[in-house]
Amino acid sequence: MLASLLETGNLSSNQYTCPDSTSQGHKSIDIHMHHFASAVATLLILGFSQAQELSCPSSKVNIDPCLSPSPGGLFVFRQRFEPDVGGDSGSWSIDGLEVLTCDTQQPQNGTAYAPMYSHEEIGSFCLKSILFSEENSFANAEKAWAQSEVGEGVEEVWERAWNMAGRFISNFHPKCYKDAQRGNGIPEFFDVLQKLHWRFPTAQLLSNSDITPSEDISYSLAELTSALTTGGDFPVVICDNATLSTILWPLLVRGSFAMGTFEPTSMLQRESNCPKDGIIYQPSTRRPLPSTTATWDRIFRPSPRPITLSHDESKLYYRTQVPDDLRQKLALFKGYDQGKEEEKVERADKKFLRDEL
Repeated sequence: MLASLLETGNLSSNQYTCPDSTSQGHKSIDIHMHHFASAVATLLILGFSQAQELSCPSSKVNIDPCLSPSPGGLFVFRQRFEPDVGGDSGSWSIDGLEVLTCDTQQPQNGTAYAPMYSHEEIGSFCLKSILFSEENSFANAEKAWAQSEVGEGVEEVWERAWNMAGRFISNFHPKCYKDAQRGNGIPEFFDVLQKLHWRFPTAQLLSNSDITPSEDISYSLAELTSALTTGGDFPVVICDNATLSTILWPLLVRGSFAMGTFEPTSMLQRESNCPKDGIIYQPSTRRPLPSTTATWDRIFRPSPRPITLSHDESKLYYRTQVPDDLRQKLALFKGYDQGKEEEKVERADKKFLRDEL
């Protein structure tokens, strides 16, 4: 480019001479230096515009995968609503990122540009990075993520996000770094997701249109979409049956993933699965704690009796004899006395264990 400028005469190397003692010579040098500065500025602008190429361009151009994500240049940032997190109004939290190819819009998971890491390694790389050097910045970044629906911790959620999305972004290839090291791209990846979360204040956007969690008020899909598109974005509303669940934000990036500027796009070929009307914005399901705590008196019970063997004679007793019937004593029934005596002998031979309960 510089050679072409020299050849066209915009910057002539023959005109750049040492200043002479005449004022005309100084004037000539000033003019030539001005041309030189303009040429350098032009080169910088051309280089900058090339570095700031938009991912998924409309025209067929060769994109440096280190300067702009390619082929996975379509990003879908996901936010999920948690009704029981963050107070009575719930919380919109980070649910993850989808990296899609520009042409087929399928997950870009065929070519990995960075290695997989465990959640312990990911946490270590982030804590050592200047991006999370401020006090509580790492803890606040973790709190911005939605809780796992299968009981995982935030660390495991981050591990899955990197291994399923982050490592498939071409900008994180080791060749894109002058001094490639383990963990390149991990702090930048999660820092960008946190900034995207700040960029889309979903709860505030809905609240500005008087859309709040409610038990007895439902909303239409048009109302939700209109409230979320005030910033020129193209969100896709996702429901769980008829309950508002997730918002998808399709984005392109101008420049690299870590340093570029994200722009909304309407190219995502995905529609909402919500009904047109009757969408529920679920309120918190938690019940308020009681104002007073009930106290209970302790129940004192005697210590249980020890379990003894059946042959322990000290724990045996004879059943109490039933008093004789006076009418039968008068011999109103023949042979009663004899039968009664036999019954006494038989009863005396029977021993019963004491009820241990």
